[in-house]
Amino acid sequence: MTTPMSALAGKDVAGEVIFLARELKAPVIAATFTALGDQARTEGWSHEEYLAAVLGRQVASRVANGTKMRLSAARFPQIKTLEDFTFTHLPSAPRDLIAHLATTTFVTRKENVVLLGPPGIGKTHCETCGGAFGPSRRRDASVGAGDRG
Repeated sequence: MTTPMSALAGKDVAGEVIFLARELKAPVIAATFTALGDQARTEGWSHEEYLAAVLGRQVASRVANGTKMRLSAARFPQIKTLEDFTFTHLPSAPRDLIAHLATTTFVTRKENVVLLGPPGIGKTHCETCGGAFGPSRRRDASVGAGDRG
């Protein structure tokens, strides 16, 4: 059932949007629609541009929250990034190969990756770094505890 805008004339439109956003479980819409509406009026956005901006904020929030949840569920010892990796510990490590592993294309091909080497060279760092990229692409990730006690 839809409510035509003429039926909302003279009513509390902001209250209606907040109610509808709550029903849709879309809190970012409720939090941002007025500020974006003001910006849209000032900058002369079309209705479609305004709607895309509001929905874009909601989707970005859901993606970020989903990523946080998947990272939490993966139970990484720490969250590491490729930028944090110190190549001086492993000068023979091919940077392009490690960067390629960070793309996680091996996941879609259903291939395994095994990192071997002595303690302290960055195997776990690479594992968590690669695994941390998966959740942002809506993939589940976990790290095996092969050499950790």
